Amino acid sequence: MKGLLVVAAMALMSIGGLFACARTAFAASFPPSGMRIVPDPLYGVTVDDISNVTNIVNSSANLSHMPTTRIVFDYGQAPSTYTSAVSRIEPVSYIMGELVDSSDMTRYTLQQYHDRTAQYLSALGNQVDIWEIGNEVNGNWTGAYSDVGAKIYGAWQQVHAAGKRSELTLWYDAGCGNGSFELDPIAFTNQYVPADMRSGLEYVTVSYYETQCNNIRPSAAALTTLFDQLHSLYPNAKLGFGEIGFPNKVGSNTSVAQSMINYYYRLNLSTPGYIGGYFWWHYYEDMLPYTTKPLWQTLDAAFSSMPVREQTAVPATPN
Repeated sequence: MKGLLVVAAMALMSIGGLFACARTAFAASFPPSGMRIVPDPLYGVTVDDISNVTNIVNSSANLSHMPTTRIVFDYGQAPSTYTSAVSRIEPVSYIMGELVDSSDMTRYTLQQYHDRTAQYLSALGNQVDIWEIGNEVNGNWTGAYSDVGAKIYGAWQQVHAAGKRSELTLWYDAGCGNGSFELDPIAFTNQYVPADMRSGLEYVTVSYYETQCNNIRPSAAALTTLFDQLHSLYPNAKLGFGEIGFPNKVGSNTSVAQSMINYYYRLNLSTPGYIGGYFWWHYYEDMLPYTTKPLWQTLDAAFSSMPVREQTAVPATPN
């Protein structure tokens, strides 16, 4: 991967007072101009509900590592819906903004996708650390692949031109894909992600739901093969999981959820640039408020056990 060698974690922690030494001890990407450093690995959670921001803030402040909170920007909502929440969450968490969930991809025309990206960048560009320009893009429910490719390429161009970090989430469908009607992440990339976008993305992740994939739990060897392939296609991107969990809140499946969290968040893969992430989908529903939801303790323990290894820092790709 291109970029400068990682500076020592203690030196990074002195820069601008961005994060406390008690909660960080790892390498970081050099930030684009005007943006804060986002350290490796990513301790990811997803919130699809901001009705109680206090619960989100309190949980983030009490986690053993400063998380990266992935906020789902809901269909039809203006950026102003999230302005206050982002401002309150930002001091205790890095922020990834999901511009459009895969379930809503077909509800936007190409122009609407472009306009939405522009509006959110204008309103929140200085606060969102990572912009998810496409979610589960090779899923067969997202619409015609040519349309999906055009939407995400346009969004990436906008984020890239603005000098912000971009992230793409692919759908990992090994063992459960819909045959020729659903491309796997590698095939989709080869056919619908242009070369400049492949070289310019800062992050590429995969979404995976065991319960929607015949309850298959991929081995570390299988995942290493996948991420090695992605590394060859996205040589400058950091790699990880962009979404895991259940399609619905955990309910009575607590033991299965604990097993998933303990397995995925503790993976130690050898692929260059692997940074974890995981971003449990129903964090808001399953783990908040943190004082009353035992699954939060499971996640925090997994955070503390996540492997940390030296990374190569990836600066924003020049425009």
